[in-house]
Amino acid sequence: MPQTIFTPYHYHTTKKLRRFFITLGVILWSVAMITTITPIFPHILYRLSPQTSQILAAGIAKTGAIVELPQAEATIALPPKDDTLPAKNYLIIPSIGINGIIHEGTDWENILRQGVWRVPDFPTPDTGKPVILAAHRWGYLNWSNQFRRWNSFYNLPKTKVGDKIEIVWQQRKYEYEIIAAETGDKITDYSADLILYTCQLWNSPVRVLRYAKRIN
Repeated sequence: MPQTIFTPYHYHTTKKLRRFFITLGVILWSVAMITTITPIFPHILYRLSPQTSQILAAGIAKTGAIVELPQAEATIALPPKDDTLPAKNYLIIPSIGINGIIHEGTDWENILRQGVWRVPDFPTPDTGKPVILAAHRWGYLNWSNQFRRWNSFYNLPKTKVGDKIEIVWQQRKYEYEIIAAETGDKITDYSADLILYTCQLWNSPVRVLRYAKRIN
């Protein structure tokens, strides 16, 4: 039986392969660690700096601060009332799994802890436009994964032009379609029927914004 003879070529080739696989392993391990840590990083900061949640909520509230009320429409075409729909008001975005209650009020810090917030001083779906909804991206430590999926805007950046949105308001279903997507530090189009926004990055003034038109 012939005997394998290892030459310097084989030695260097084996050494290169070993180095390649070690490097690949380090890269994959680093990516896995970043993927694992990124979702919990904001929660670590919440623990280290309790006032952070208030700062983030204040930033979200400031983005929706009214500059000038859009002119109210004379009449709004209302979809039919459906008694089988929930009595509470809901935001539903099928493409990213959002199915959360829309909360009302001016106490934005506490309301944002509950999920989706309708920015006050702007119309409701049955009174005019734009309806403006905001939410945290990362949420809070006491949120379950299911609650975060339904009520946070973590995946809002994944939505695309053409995606459908539903709002159940006083047992009437309003249907919308995203017509524009942008990032910036302020709302630029108050003519849209519906505006959604959230933080783009952790504690950053840049917002992820989605503009939609009503289609029913």
